[in-house]
Amino acid sequence: MQSEKIQSIDVPPASFQPFESGNAIGRTLSVVSRSHVNSLAFLILVSLLTFLPGLSRIPPIDRDEPRYAQAAKQMMETGNYIDIRYQDQPRYLQPAGAYWLQVTAAKLTGTAPDAPIWVHRLPSLIAATLAVGLTYWVAIPLVGPIGALIAALFMASSTLLGFEARLAKTDAILLAASLGAIGVLARAYVGVAISLTAAMLFWVALAAGIMVKGPLIALIVGSPVVALSIADRSVRWLRALRPAYGVCLLVALVAPWLIAITVVSESNFWVIAIGKSFLGKVAAGQQGHGAPPGFYLLLFWFTFWPAASLALIAAPWVWRNRQEPVVRFCLGWIVPTWIVFELVVTKLPHYVLPLYPAIAILTARALLAGKLPGRVLQMMMVAGCVVYAIAGVGLMVWIEGTVSAGAVALYLAGIALFVAAVRYARDGSASGLALGMAGGAMLMQISTFGMIIPQLNNLWLSPRLAAAIERNASCRDPAVASAGYHEPSLVFLAGTKTKLVFANEAADFIAGGGCRVVLVEKPNEQDFMARLAQINQKAELRERVTGIKIGRVSQQDIGIYVPAR
Repeated sequence: MQSEKIQSIDVPPASFQPFESGNAIGRTLSVVSRSHVNSLAFLILVSLLTFLPGLSRIPPIDRDEPRYAQAAKQMMETGNYIDIRYQDQPRYLQPAGAYWLQVTAAKLTGTAPDAPIWVHRLPSLIAATLAVGLTYWVAIPLVGPIGALIAALFMASSTLLGFEARLAKTDAILLAASLGAIGVLARAYVGVAISLTAAMLFWVALAAGIMVKGPLIALIVGSPVVALSIADRSVRWLRALRPAYGVCLLVALVAPWLIAITVVSESNFWVIAIGKSFLGKVAAGQQGHGAPPGFYLLLFWFTFWPAASLALIAAPWVWRNRQEPVVRFCLGWIVPTWIVFELVVTKLPHYVLPLYPAIAILTARALLAGKLPGRVLQMMMVAGCVVYAIAGVGLMVWIEGTVSAGAVALYLAGIALFVAAVRYARDGSASGLALGMAGGAMLMQISTFGMIIPQLNNLWLSPRLAAAIERNASCRDPAVASAGYHEPSLVFLAGTKTKLVFANEAADFIAGGGCRVVLVEKPNEQDFMARLAQINQKAELRERVTGIKIGRVSQQDIGIYVPAR
C-alpha cells in the first residue's frame, strides 16, 4: 500500500501540465517555481502585500479582538502570565498561548504594556503569512510544487484569511499550527519517509494548537486520522509519527501551564473552558451565534472568495477521482470536520478556516488537470468582483457619506486583473488564471482593509470616545466610567480600570469628584440625571459623540460628563 501511494505521487498523471510558457505570467511563475526558496519568498511577498494594509489603521474591532488584547495587556500590567483576566473577571475560554504571543510582540517592539492594537495583531499577521507558506509545504507531496504554489495563492487571496490576519485573536495561529501537523500527516499517508525530527514537528504543532485553542486541533487533525484509517482499514501509516515519543513530548509541552492554571483557578478553568465554552457551543448558540446546518456551505462562497468559484467546477473532478490517495487524504481532512461544524449549534465563520487549505489543494489539482471555468462561470467571476467593489464603496457612502478615490481606483484595477485572469482561462492558462485572481483579490483587500474600513469614523466610536476623555479630563490619568456603552474596545483604549456601570452607578461614581470622566448613552441619561438629583450632585456635559454601534448597527449618542465645578 505504501509503495502504491508513493508511485501515485512521484509519477504525475498525464493531465498535469507545467506553467504555460506562452504568456508573461506563465514564464514568471515558471521561474518562481524552480526552487522552494523562490516560491516561499514570492508567497511571503504576496501575503504581506495583501495582509499588511489596514493593520495599524483599523481600530480594535469589537468584541473578541479587544478582549484578547486587553487580557494580554493585563498580563503585562500585573506580571501574572498564568492567570487570564479581562478586568476583574477570569477569561478561561482557551489556554494562554495567543496571549503569550501578543505579550511577546509587545515586549519585542518595546511598547509593553501600552502596546497599540496593531502590535497585538502581529502574531496573527505572522501566523497568516506562515499559513500561506505552510499550505505550499503541505501541498508539495500531494500535488507537486506547481499545484502547491497555486493552492497557496488561493489561501493568500481568501477573504477570511485576510480578515483573520488583521485580528488579534487565535484563529490564524490555530490555522498555522494545524497545517504544521497536517503537513507531516500528509507525508505519512502518501508514504514519504519521515525523520524523527519531522515526526516530532507533528506533536509540537499539536501542542501549539492546544495551547492556543484547546482541544479543537484534535478534531481538525484527528478527523482525517480516524476517517482514513477506517477507509483504508489500516493504522500502519501512523507509525511514522512515532507516537510513543510524540505523546510524551506533547504532554511535556502542555502539562506545565495546564497544571498551573488548574491550581491558580481552583479547577474553574476546566469548568469554563471545557464545560461552558467548548461543550456549550455544541448544544446551544452561544452569544447569539446559533445557525442551522448549511451555514458554512452558504458562507463559503464569500469567505473563500475568489477561489470558491473554482472549487465549484473542481467538485465533479474530485468526486470522480476520490480513490486517488491525494484526493482521499484531502477529503478525509475536509468532510468529517465540516460535518461536525455544521452540526454544532454555535457557528462563526472562522471555525472552518483550517479546512480551506485542503479545498485550495484539491482546486489546484483539478485546475492542473484541465478543469478551467467556462464562459458562464467566467462572467460570474467578473460580476462577483464588481459586486465586491460596489459593496465596499456603498459601505463607505452609507456610513460616511463620502467615497475614497484611491479605493475606487484600486477596485477598478482589481476588476481589470480579474478580466485578465478570465482571458487567460479562455486560453487554457491555469497559471494566468490563478495569479490574475490572486492579484485582483490582493488589490481588493488593499482597498477594503487599507482605505475604506479605516475611514469609517462613524463606526469607530471607542477611539473617538477615548480621545474625548483625554480632551475633557483635568489630568493625564482620569478615572473613567461608562453607562450603557460597554464595548471591550473602550476598556482597551481607555484603560484597564475603566468601569462599566449602570446609570445610577455612573452618578454615584461622578459624585466622588476629582479627575473623573463619565460616558452616558442617551437612553441612560434620564436615570443618570435622576440619580444625580437624588444625591444632590451635578455633572457638566462637555460634548457628545455620535456614531454607529458595530454590534447592533444602530445609532449611538453618548454624552461626556465631568464633575460640575
